[in-house]
Amino acid sequence: MSQDELPLHASSLGAPEVTDDEIDQLCSFLRGRGWVRAAEICPTLSIDDRKLRAIAQHSDGRILSGPGCPGYKLFTGRAEIEEADRCASRIESQARQMFARAVSIRRRFHRYARS
Repeated sequence: MSQDELPLHASSLGAPEVTDDEIDQLCSFLRGRGWVRAAEICPTLSIDDRKLRAIAQHSDGRILSGPGCPGYKLFTGRAEIEEADRCASRIESQARQMFARAVSIRRRFHRYARS
């Protein structure tokens, strides 16, 4: 399979695949609402938490969510600019922490792999 034949949002490490229609469906659901909790979104759209997170991840920044956020929200422009900045900062912080953990695990891996 060539790179051109790969799905738009290819699955990695077993993550759910996401279609443009699913992203559009979630964006439509969130339009005109504030923060919406996963407990309301999932049963309404017949998806699970994992799929919801994958859709948000592949939304090209249209859907705000992340650590410390009260749910999911459509990022439509200026009204959410401060919320988007806080959301991105939290995700960046989490990414730094996860990367530091990965480095620690790799160090330990290499210690044991040499033995």
